[in-house]
Amino acid sequence: MVGKGIRVCVVEDDEDLREELVCALSREGFEVRAFPGSRELYAALLQQGTDLLLLDLGLPGEDGHTIMRRLRDAMPIGIVICSARSAVDERVVSMMTGADAYLVKPVDMRELVATLISVHRRLTRATAAALPEVNGWSLTDNGWSLQSPDGTTLPLSPSEGTVLRLLFTTPGQPVPRDHIVQALGHNSDYYLDHRLDMLFSRLRRKVREHCGERLPLRAVRGVGFILRP
Repeated sequence: MVGKGIRVCVVEDDEDLREELVCALSREGFEVRAFPGSRELYAALLQQGTDLLLLDLGLPGEDGHTIMRRLRDAMPIGIVICSARSAVDERVVSMMTGADAYLVKPVDMRELVATLISVHRRLTRATAAALPEVNGWSLTDNGWSLQSPDGTTLPLSPSEGTVLRLLFTTPGQPVPRDHIVQALGHNSDYYLDHRLDMLFSRLRRKVREHCGERLPLRAVRGVGFILRP
């Protein structure tokens, strides 16, 4: 099964097509969840992340472009558009907004599977190359898991993954609080400091309990947080 272990979220408002996509991708080994719109997608991503997003553009409520803009800044995710809109301008705008590939309906399932595999491979390589190890700690699973020096793997929530990717990008350098808050999708003017402190406190406790080791994560008074090599 070529898609084994790869998580895909499908956002498609046509119920029949949505079910067809779920069945076809599941047969290829993908771990598939499907939703009719953005509200259901966001709620699901708060519980569990995903590797790839298969996204229609013409959706009720938020359209596909809005969803791309929100998620592209919040998490590392491969985005494949599957839309009936075939105009070149639409394809160009989608690629500029954040899509990694664009397929026009009706799509051949073999082409869809190949495209998802290709996007996932590129994203995984880019993530692995971009983020260094820090004292033996590293991010794996396309940034959705933390691996300790002894090889123990800890799944991360979307918020935890977001803050750790920021910190792993600049090890040894403090990341300002407002940068972290903005990466989490909030306005730093209205985000209370204690909420961020609680997030990091829970993360440190979770790592210690699951991995049996302390993550070299420290608060820098008046600045933000740092991963200290």
